[in-house]
Amino acid sequence: MNFLDFIVAVFTATLSGTGVGGGGLYVIYLTLVRDVPQLTAQGINLAFFIAGALASMLLHLRKRKFVFPLVLTMGLLGALGSLAGALLAKMLDTVLLSKCFGAMLVLCGFRTLFAKVKK
Repeated sequence: MNFLDFIVAVFTATLSGTGVGGGGLYVIYLTLVRDVPQLTAQGINLAFFIAGALASMLLHLRKRKFVFPLVLTMGLLGALGSLAGALLAKMLDTVLLSKCFGAMLVLCGFRTLFAKVKK
């Protein structure tokens, strides 16, 4: 890992911690700057996400802001969805997978940009 990789990892981890979704930015960095294949970049991002999620979970446990039945349900459903997504990603062509990922980021960006602010 070089210095730029370290800076990008810290930056995207900070964004992820605020709920911005820095993981998507990390995939973009890995694919465009580091020339990592899309599927590999997504796998690296998942490992990166697990470390951040674990740290966040420990803080929430400490503050007693953890609803175990909800976490268990969401965890099981998330695992099933992740498995289905991983199987689908393996079946898709890398170029198509990259385009789908880009389209998802654009749609999420537009949704965020044009969302009404709740008061």
